[in-house]
Amino acid sequence: MPLAKARRCAPSSSRGYGALLQKDYAGAEGAFRGLVRAYPDDPLAGNAQYWIGETYYVRGQYKNAADAFLKGYKKYKSSEKAPDTLLRLGMALAELGQKDAACSALNELRTKYPEAPEHIREDASAQRKHFGC
Repeated sequence: MPLAKARRCAPSSSRGYGALLQKDYAGAEGAFRGLVRAYPDDPLAGNAQYWIGETYYVRGQYKNAADAFLKGYKKYKSSEKAPDTLLRLGMALAELGQKDAACSALNELRTKYPEAPEHIREDASAQRKHFGC
């Protein structure tokens, strides 16, 4: 990616994280959505899509969260946030009462990302047990 493009993309990401820290979830969603819209192929776009889902999840908007996480997983499977995305997708689906789909997402995480960070693997394992997967 050209340096000029990276510099244009970084402010949107910084605004989004700043809004998250301030618990301005709607503001964070807008900043991350703007980044994904403007730079859909940027390496940060997968992270931004994850954070869009997270802003919905923390607000209890589980359908929107699941949609955002699913979109992120489908488009950014090689993103560093892909394992996190599948974990949160499973959790959002469980909140919606879709246990089988939640278990499927959590099992896919284990299959597709066996080298995911340990805390993600542990969280997914705990969620599988909690949901009876």
